[in-house]
Amino acid sequence: MSLREKIVPLVEKACKRQGVILVDVEVKGDLKRPVYMVYADTEDGITLDQCVRLSRALQDEIDIDEDFPVQYRIDVSSPGLDRPLVKDFQFRKNIGRNLKVKYKADELTETVSGKLVRFDDNELELADKKKRMIINRPDIIEAKIKLQW
Repeated sequence: MSLREKIVPLVEKACKRQGVILVDVEVKGDLKRPVYMVYADTEDGITLDQCVRLSRALQDEIDIDEDFPVQYRIDVSSPGLDRPLVKDFQFRKNIGRNLKVKYKADELTETVSGKLVRFDDNELELADKKKRMIINRPDIIEAKIKLQW
């Protein structure tokens, strides 16, 4: 079992207890000194205090579990604007923002940009100056917020 497979259930449990939503977990570094990158959020955005509490709760869990290396680092943060949207609440809270969406179209991969107008369990709707596009949810490969400069 990989370190990621071991850590994810602990992180999920700690997130639930802390009242935050787990977005993703990455494990970097090597097996003897791993770095656990935990991305968490809430419907209203995660605070620094919530990140600190989650980090401390995870340290407590890891320290008593002998399956984890003694030396490690935990970084808890919000997903940030550069990470893909993966959870439904992330799409909902970004309605009205511009997205760049990569999706499957038949046998091809297409990329489109536009303002997120609508999102539900089945599809999302983007609009640009010329048209509206509906993309089926299962066809989405990656969706990111497109920053305006």
